[in-house]
Amino acid sequence: MDVRAGTVVVTGATSGIGLETARILARTARRLVVQGPEAPEAVAGALARIGDGPAEVVYVRCDYARLQDVSDAAATIAHEAGGPIDGLVNNAGVPGAEVRRVTDDGHERTLQIDYLAMALLTEWLLGSLADGARIVNLASATHEMASLDLPNLELERGYDPVRAYARSKLAIILFTRSLQRRLPREITAVSLQPGVISTDLLHAMFASRGASVESGAENVVAALSADASGGEYFDERRVAAPSAEARDDALAAALAEWTAAALTPYLPAR
Repeated sequence: MDVRAGTVVVTGATSGIGLETARILARTARRLVVQGPEAPEAVAGALARIGDGPAEVVYVRCDYARLQDVSDAAATIAHEAGGPIDGLVNNAGVPGAEVRRVTDDGHERTLQIDYLAMALLTEWLLGSLADGARIVNLASATHEMASLDLPNLELERGYDPVRAYARSKLAIILFTRSLQRRLPREITAVSLQPGVISTDLLHAMFASRGASVESGAENVVAALSADASGGEYFDERRVAAPSAEARDDALAAALAEWTAAALTPYLPAR
């Protein structure tokens, strides 16, 4: 089955790559559940653009700066899916803030919104995934400039906005690899560098221009059905080797342990 024709969840779907990804998927999906942090009335225009296709579109509001909000929204997303989820696109993210900020949950804001909230939502939805489902976690080529110092993971020392962002994307790749080891063989998770894309997020951190948002979204949609056994890193539409640190299994295991401890209060009872 082509997961793009089933039920797909897209996070961060009210702007940028996420919005365009949802618009493309609305042409083929049966049901589309999209997430954003804004009130529905504030993104009515974006939701109307997604709704141009034949897919049933449901919007779930969720603020990734609050982990309890993610847990609550995950249950809503699973309900609104109306059945097994065929595709999960974890796209939501923010640029590193100019100065270090901490959420009410006590985590460095970029790490929580870009990584921890994504991991939490994914863990909640694992039981709702269909056989043959595909998880696509959006990473970035910036991960190659990052190093993950677990004792200083929250960047209490040496905070820099690009460093914070790059480290969160490195964590996503490591998480994807360790997640795949826990998944049933028929469910696959991949990470994706969608390209250097002209979005507000890019321009917030880098004085550079990129490819169109449409190009990035097409790469995301392609990753939903690309040949993969699970755990791969896609550089746009080709499988590529991420950085050496992103391939460090011991580091991935240590990060998974830290992540589980951070998220345990918000996870469903097993």
